[in-house]
Amino acid sequence: MSPAAQALHLVLAAALLAAAMPVGHAQGDGYPQRPVRFIVPFAAGGVSDIVARTVGLRIQETLGQPMVFDNRGGAGGTIGADMVARAPADGYTIGIGNLSTHTIAPSVYRRLPYDPLKHFSPISMVATAPNVMAASATLPVKTVKEVIALAKTRPLSFASSGVGTVFHLAGEMVNVMAGVDMVHVPYKGVAAAYPEVISGSVPLIFDSLISASGHIRAGRIRSLAQTGSVRSPVLPDVPTMIEAGLPGFELNFWIGIFAPANTPAPIVNRLNGEIVKALRLPEVREQFAAQGADVAGTSPRELLELIRTGIPRMAKLVKAAKIEPE
Repeated sequence: MSPAAQALHLVLAAALLAAAMPVGHAQGDGYPQRPVRFIVPFAAGGVSDIVARTVGLRIQETLGQPMVFDNRGGAGGTIGADMVARAPADGYTIGIGNLSTHTIAPSVYRRLPYDPLKHFSPISMVATAPNVMAASATLPVKTVKEVIALAKTRPLSFASSGVGTVFHLAGEMVNVMAGVDMVHVPYKGVAAAYPEVISGSVPLIFDSLISASGHIRAGRIRSLAQTGSVRSPVLPDVPTMIEAGLPGFELNFWIGIFAPANTPAPIVNRLNGEIVKALRLPEVREQFAAQGADVAGTSPRELLELIRTGIPRMAKLVKAAKIEPE
């Protein structure tokens, strides 16, 4: 065989080998080669931001590239979630999603710009936590029953991190179950709500125990009840909503990490593996536990199933709470 024929033979063999190689393998090799944008669809200081930075700062060490955090709050987290859905599916944009953005939002927004099941590649759930109902220290109440009694005699309002969030839904469920009409005051992220709650301008707030715990410990707000089925060890003296007189009230919070739909499987699996390893670190588990959260590493398929089953369940709660879609 002549040198020219041998060269042609090698080129053809290389082409055939490349064609036979699984596409996902080729796309996943060498990832990541530049910084990864990490979209947090809520303002800095809230539960999703705390979790994103805790996990993101750990996985950037093992990935060998920095995580660039991008807080894009508004519309109950749906603005930031939509940015993740519309990003290139190359692994260089990931983002936080949660109970609000992926299971409640379809029922509270008439024109949700994304489909939680079709427009994302789930990577892993990372945390679960109970929510907490808390009052400004200026409000003369110490129990949920006292809040309900007060709400029947004068107007009361409650803050949340936005329309359609789990915290909004928790407040509306109190309205329905207690027969009161507290007014919802939404904010672009929970950090923006706290100055007005602490001052008493908006006397009540529903928030994750993760982001509320610091204000509770500092005495700036008074915890009244938590929404889990059992008491959190972080607040062992604070009753559940069920114990506080609202039988059947249970509404916990979960947080996951997502990539845009069609992100190559090797990249999703690499990210999942690094996230799950980070969640096993004692310092991460201790940091979550100190805030009242449990680590919750899952497979991508498990997170997808959580959303699939959660959407109809949240739709029933939204209907019961009489929340009109926007």
